[in-house]
Amino acid sequence: MKVLLAASEVAPIIKLGGLGDVLGSLPKALEKIGVDADVIVPYYPSAKIEKIEIYKTIELLVPFNGEVNQVDVYKAKLPGSNVDVLMLRSLKYFGIGGASAFLNNPSETEMYAFFAKAVVEYIKASFNTYDIIHCHDWHTGLLTHLLKEELGMERPATLFTIHNLFYQGKSNPVLVKEVGIAPGDHQLIDYDISDGDLNLLYQGITSSDFVSTVSESYAKEIRTEEFGGGFADTLEVRKDRLFGIINGIDYSFFPRDFDENNWKVKKQEYKKNLLNKLKIKSFDVPLFSFVSRLDPGQKGLDIMYISLDHMMQKGGNFVLLGTGDKLWEQKFLDLQNEDKYKDKISINVAFSTQLANEIYAASDFFLVPSRYEPCGLTQMIAMHYGALPIVRAVGGLKDSVKDRQNGILFDKYSSLELNKALDSAFRIYNDKDVLDKMVINALKEDFSWDKSAEKYLDLYNKILEVLE
Repeated sequence: MKVLLAASEVAPIIKLGGLGDVLGSLPKALEKIGVDADVIVPYYPSAKIEKIEIYKTIELLVPFNGEVNQVDVYKAKLPGSNVDVLMLRSLKYFGIGGASAFLNNPSETEMYAFFAKAVVEYIKASFNTYDIIHCHDWHTGLLTHLLKEELGMERPATLFTIHNLFYQGKSNPVLVKEVGIAPGDHQLIDYDISDGDLNLLYQGITSSDFVSTVSESYAKEIRTEEFGGGFADTLEVRKDRLFGIINGIDYSFFPRDFDENNWKVKKQEYKKNLLNKLKIKSFDVPLFSFVSRLDPGQKGLDIMYISLDHMMQKGGNFVLLGTGDKLWEQKFLDLQNEDKYKDKISINVAFSTQLANEIYAASDFFLVPSRYEPCGLTQMIAMHYGALPIVRAVGGLKDSVKDRQNGILFDKYSSLELNKALDSAFRIYNDKDVLDKMVINALKEDFSWDKSAEKYLDLYNKILEVLE
């Protein structure tokens, strides 16, 4: 089986966010089980190519917005694998990309519409040898439409994966003409642009053969008004072709020098070192941590902020690492100036992989109080380091954390419910038998990509079987 995975990024060559990690890991896991997987991405100026061998293969002529544009196709191997990474170079359209996952720039949607057009030209130049085109997120939303337009019934099967429903890629409807689709030829496009904009995520969801998302629970949640981002009815109609497969993690990025036999001694060492480094004085109390993008719409910052008082009164310590919303960065930084938090909290507004891993290894409990969470990886990483996650029971959090077995779940999105979960954490911390059992359970969990890859292979086979 030959599969082409199309996306806006692939780690470690191009990493803008969590999507890059998925594209850097899933193809390698697919390769292990016999899938011939290629990855295709834009070639941004920021691409990290210093340590990889890269060479130009072919040139494409891509019609777009009334012009024919040359796109150079470069090929490299995904580090540590035999997976081909195809990088499409166009300074005109990809010259501004690669600096941020969220440019908030009107030209961003045009960039990825051009990318979709170029991918179709590459598929044609490759003699249409792929069985499945696996599209990822709104950046590839027009790709399935264009495949139908260009190849008709001869096109490969398509799977569109939603990584986060609230990032949708809205654009001016003129984009339809720029990619060469005539208004009136596609009912779904005409319906979409009737409200004055073109939604690339909607196009991917409605025009692909099958749709998937990044956890089983999220696949159900997005069919409800609360989590559906305006697409609940559309996704309900497609429920028979909508599947959830939880993301994995690549454990090679998270070295750990302890297991269920020696974790107590090692975690104590990591805890002591981290608290000394961050100038937190109390050692013999539970350490709670939060490592994440500071996104007030998703990550539960408001309820966590309110609950910090409760945590401090109960006698805990707290460490935060992350960047994001500037107002929330400052709100958390200001806490360090309050006497009641002195020597008990450490707020680190930064991005540091090394510090993140030190925090995971040192922590007793790890907070993920999200309003919604399609998959979530931090709770899996926390468990790998023996830090028990305290999570809201949504999306991938609900699918990976088992209440009172390898972590703590709470249901309602409120600081009062989070406070109750914190109370449970203090009780667990003080009951060493229960704590030991839960930590060992967490350390034994396996969230490797191998399991997820098997599920994707099953889905690929199902797609091909249904479309025969």
